[in-house]
Amino acid sequence: MKRCFGLLGVVLFACMLSVAAADDHPNGCVSCHVKGDGAEDIRINVILAELGHGRGGERTKLIPTGCNRCHAPDGEGTAGAIQKLVHAVHYESPTENAYMLKYGGDCRDCHNVDGPSGKATIKVGERNWELRVADAPIPEAMAPDAE
Repeated sequence: MKRCFGLLGVVLFACMLSVAAADDHPNGCVSCHVKGDGAEDIRINVILAELGHGRGGERTKLIPTGCNRCHAPDGEGTAGAIQKLVHAVHYESPTENAYMLKYGGDCRDCHNVDGPSGKATIKVGERNWELRVADAPIPEAMAPDAE
């Protein structure tokens, strides 16, 4: 009987670990930036359009790595480094920032972290919007980030 309870304890502990390790945001940006119920639409393409961003975002297949063609991580692109822009938007004004208030500013929403090495990588996801009709002539294979 003790052996049965011990085995049950091990199984329950393993189940708790797998539940705790579940990733609610496996695709980084596109896991959170979605079209919500009703009028709420916080997909990346919508936000960029509201900010007056050019159509480059429409042609980007993988988010955020596709943004690197202009927003190079080393700052050498035609626009500012992507990590500086993303971190500024998500962490400025922590007492009023929607990301901080709603999600608690957890770095693991956007990054995978390897425990033993401490190395962080950026989560990548495929865009969650269709190309606009005006963008259709650009064949996917010819897009700058057709990875």
